[in-house]
Amino acid sequence: MLFEFKLPDIGEGVVEGEIVKWLVGDGESVREDQPLVEVMTDKATVEIPSPVAGKVTKRHGQEGGTISVGAVLVEIETGNGTPKQQAKSVEREMAVPVRRAQHAMDVLATPAVRRLARERGIDLTKVKGSGPAGRITLEDLSQHQPEAEKPEAAVQTSTPVESEETLPYRGLRRKIGERMITSKTTAPHYTYVEEVDVSELSRVRSIYNEMSGGRLTYLPFIIKAVVEGLRKYPLLNSSLDEENGVIRVKHYYNIGIATATEDGLIVPVIKEADQKSVLDLAKEIARLSDAAKAGKIKVEELKGGTFTITSLGSLGGLMATPIINYPEVAILGLHKISPRPVVKDNQIVVREMMNLSISLDHRVVDGAIAAQFVAHVRMYLENPGLLALGSL
Repeated sequence: MLFEFKLPDIGEGVVEGEIVKWLVGDGESVREDQPLVEVMTDKATVEIPSPVAGKVTKRHGQEGGTISVGAVLVEIETGNGTPKQQAKSVEREMAVPVRRAQHAMDVLATPAVRRLARERGIDLTKVKGSGPAGRITLEDLSQHQPEAEKPEAAVQTSTPVESEETLPYRGLRRKIGERMITSKTTAPHYTYVEEVDVSELSRVRSIYNEMSGGRLTYLPFIIKAVVEGLRKYPLLNSSLDEENGVIRVKHYYNIGIATATEDGLIVPVIKEADQKSVLDLAKEIARLSDAAKAGKIKVEELKGGTFTITSLGSLGGLMATPIINYPEVAILGLHKISPRPVVKDNQIVVREMMNLSISLDHRVVDGAIAAQFVAHVRMYLENPGLLALGSL
């Protein structure tokens, strides 16, 4: 019997996905639970497994195209017949039939790298990867030149050579673009910048690292300070429900951490950050960051954020205008910590200083509240001992 498998619900608020890569072909026999296709949503890239065994008779959609949730994804001939009611039951059970996309191929590469390699006709088995465990990166691909195509000795010429490269705008990169456009065109952004003296925080962190032999970063302390700020000024921990005309203030604290990966920027979420200690936060940050960069982050770990932090500290910069992770109403940007001369008790002294850039949705948060929130966060960062005493 012919079984029409429809794209299931693969995440809260997801209405469509982009077909990144078909893992089976027409006429191919498949096992139950065998991955059929990689689908990219605005949350993550996931593999969709087959709910039945049989032969693929028709795939719906091309790589790079989009497909709506509930639309027929693939037709499978089950052979011995699958009753209609059983097929419906299978579809109900497949409400979230996803696993994070992983490649069992010998070559380690992200979907974006594989797509670009296909478009250029490059055999990935002949490319040397420079990433972790030999993973092939976009840079490896751009530097690779097949043996047969290596040019002969260069001939001197005075004619300038102009060249350009075309990269595909799809997958995660396109999803990022769509989300940024939605945020900027929906929420009227404004940005508030403040500097913070983190000399004492730097001292506390250094003492801990020396005594424990660890590598504790500043970020767990900053998350703790941000949570205290959100407790005091809860409007920054909300979202605007325009359809129902209400502001939804969240009394839970799920902090998103913007993380750069080879495929683009994603935001893993630390759930119940208020219930975690500085050391617990450090472990969770490391776990989520490693999973994101290895392409093993789970869809559930990218959902439910109430406030986002983005850090450019390792790259420098004095300020930025971060774009809000809509439908949240605020995002905090962290910048490089560096020694600067400041006036303290009418004396010029050198202190460890860091700038904060916070962007907010002016429909929900006025400038005065933003300034008060940042001042509260600053108080905790400049006096890290207060973090052990609870809310003020």
